[in-house]
Amino acid sequence: MDKTGLELVQSIDEFQKISDELDDDQLTEVLALIVKMMLNPDIPPNKVASTIVKLEAFAAKFAVLASYYTNFDKTHRDKKNMYYSMTEATRRLVDALKYMAKDRVYG
Repeated sequence: MDKTGLELVQSIDEFQKISDELDDDQLTEVLALIVKMMLNPDIPPNKVASTIVKLEAFAAKFAVLASYYTNFDKTHRDKKNMYYSMTEATRRLVDALKYMAKDRVYG
């Protein structure tokens, strides 16, 4: 289902609020990549592999931070939940990129 222009703008506004709240440059970078891919999902073939590796690294960081906020700093439940969500979303995006790369190779 395609998002309407209004829905896209609202999601970008919500992404900005998330970025401001968490104050995490890498999380902001992933949110920016998500918006770019929403607007133009066709990633050049020569950039797919490096994008996959970069997003996997971000997913690992988010998973570690989610665990930290679960086990050590339990005062930031909102951050914990957001990092768990970003871990899952980033990994699913990586899965889609892997599928795209495989499809391009094997047709």
